Amino acid sequence: MVFSRGNALWPHWRRLAAPSAFFLAVLYYEELVLKLSCFQSLSPAGAVFTFLFSIPLSLLLGLLCGGVSPRKGRFFLVLCTALLSVWLGSQAIYYRLFKTFFSLFSITKMLMVAESFGHTAAGEVLLNWFVVVLMVIPIALAVLFRRRIVGEQTLAHPRRLRWVLLAVLAQLVSMGIVMLCGGGVLSLRYIYTQAAVPELEVQYFGMVTQTQLELRRVFFGIDPDDEDPIQSDPVDPDSLPPDVSAFQPDDPDGQPRVHAMDIDFDALVQGETDENLLLANQWFAQREPTPENEWTGYFEGKNLIWIVAESFSTAALDPERTPTLWKLSHQGFVFDHFYTPLWGVSTSDGEYVTTTSLIPKSGVWSYSLSSENYMPFSLGSQFRRESYRTLAFHDYLYDYYDRNLSHPNMGYEYYAIGQGLQMESAGQFPPSDLEMMEKAVPMFVDEDQFMVYMLTVSGHLNYTLEENAMSARHYDEVKDLPYSEPVKCYLASQLELEAAMTSLLDQLEAAGQLEDTVIVLSADHYPYGLTDEEYSELLGHPVDPVFEIYENTLILWSAGMEEPVHVDKYCSSLDILPTLSNLFGLEYDSRLMMGSDILSDEPALIIFANYSFINSAGWYDSTTDQFTRWDGAEPDPQEVAEMVADVQNRVAYSATVLDYDYYRLALG
Repeated sequence: MVFSRGNALWPHWRRLAAPSAFFLAVLYYEELVLKLSCFQSLSPAGAVFTFLFSIPLSLLLGLLCGGVSPRKGRFFLVLCTALLSVWLGSQAIYYRLFKTFFSLFSITKMLMVAESFGHTAAGEVLLNWFVVVLMVIPIALAVLFRRRIVGEQTLAHPRRLRWVLLAVLAQLVSMGIVMLCGGGVLSLRYIYTQAAVPELEVQYFGMVTQTQLELRRVFFGIDPDDEDPIQSDPVDPDSLPPDVSAFQPDDPDGQPRVHAMDIDFDALVQGETDENLLLANQWFAQREPTPENEWTGYFEGKNLIWIVAESFSTAALDPERTPTLWKLSHQGFVFDHFYTPLWGVSTSDGEYVTTTSLIPKSGVWSYSLSSENYMPFSLGSQFRRESYRTLAFHDYLYDYYDRNLSHPNMGYEYYAIGQGLQMESAGQFPPSDLEMMEKAVPMFVDEDQFMVYMLTVSGHLNYTLEENAMSARHYDEVKDLPYSEPVKCYLASQLELEAAMTSLLDQLEAAGQLEDTVIVLSADHYPYGLTDEEYSELLGHPVDPVFEIYENTLILWSAGMEEPVHVDKYCSSLDILPTLSNLFGLEYDSRLMMGSDILSDEPALIIFANYSFINSAGWYDSTTDQFTRWDGAEPDPQEVAEMVADVQNRVAYSATVLDYDYYRLALG
């Protein structure tokens, strides 16, 4: 009867049981607050497994407080409660602001973010005061009841070891139950052991467990799918829209030319001892390269200006308010189903996906880490090999997100505020896209051949007159629109982008370069600075937060195009790099990219951060583990499992490219 109250040992065990029970209540309560705040829902599985995975940490924290002197124990009780409240509370506020969670390994960069956008975060704290109050309650309880929770008895060392073993047993039991949950395509076992989906991990297992899984991924990588590599079935060219039907020019020997480089995968496989690299070599080797098509080299020899626009959205386009953007989006290539999924590090990851055709690794700052790698397929590197002058511009701090390291590594001369770009609007936030364009274009417009990458900032949140200088600048142009104040401020901020694009075209025309220049523009992400309700105002109906909210516009325009080319194919920002590489007739290896040339006959595939996807057959919602076919037919479970495996492999091997500097290894 070890735990009987009549037994002399009970007071000693109570010294650990009381704080452990307190931490279990606090942790589970705060996890539930986090889930309801971020997702507005709680599944039965999420409630059960979050409770189970809260037990081990609660036991260890109880040992920390109950296994030392009473004075230290009470101090640790308040300290640990405060740390838990701050960690989970900050995650809730960060998610509501950026629609993603931040990891332990992002904290150093978060200090940089806080320095630049601390006022924005402070405003979000005030807006979410109720969540803050809920997270403060446990701290107050710890202070008030610390003497009752942490008693006066001392604890023998052997009992501390038993408590640790009890915590280990609780963790193993929880993991064992998860291992039994293998049903469905994206099962709980799959999410726990293989997927790198923070959103689903928090929903089902809680933030504390998600942090543990994040640590595992950072140190040990992302596991690919267990099954054999999956190859997608080819699409019937006759089923594609006429504008993008397959056309395969042949080599002299009659074989279709493909976008592939001379890589000896057999030698790479035979000589590899690292299991992760061995699997990567095998997976890349079995991928079919994309054939050339009728659009290959269509823009060969032309200049390129490629813009990633902060929070750009189709909903901001209007033929009267934004005539330049409207013209560019309707008179070039017109992509009817283009999406910009939101990734973990928001702007930085949105850039990374767009400019590398790789999926960011969860829990780290992928673009920053890529600065140490060989990146031969970046357009800066590809065009530089063609003797173009290649430049990159950003109208914000030059070293923000380490762009002063990543962008030169991508083959660009890099200019930003503090590094070669002098802007009068640098003292306000956000700075002016128009001023950047007026300062940047004269630096390259007289070159024989140029390729320019630009990242804008004027559309950045928050959308208020007090916090967004560009909203204030253009507010009179939108003040009479029938929208709420944040929506009008967002639209006003996008008018600065409109002014910048008008200036760009005017300067190109004045220099005689307009006919020889291709303009490309896409968003880094949708305007998540607006709530779903506010975004719904722009759409005129309640937005679908699973897929529709990410639907956007890709501008791909050249003055030399006589008529628009409509592309009725599902595509995303992951596909932009291979599409441009093909259009400009550049050398690249399509097997080493996770997106594909939109104008080819490759099957459509849009990958979202939580493993939801859209492809040629239908769409898959990971939060419900349901695949719906376009034709309404019942999906084949094995076929769906193969689709999910393909998505998982693209995520895993994108991480391999980043972690192992794979392009350097594969291309020598």
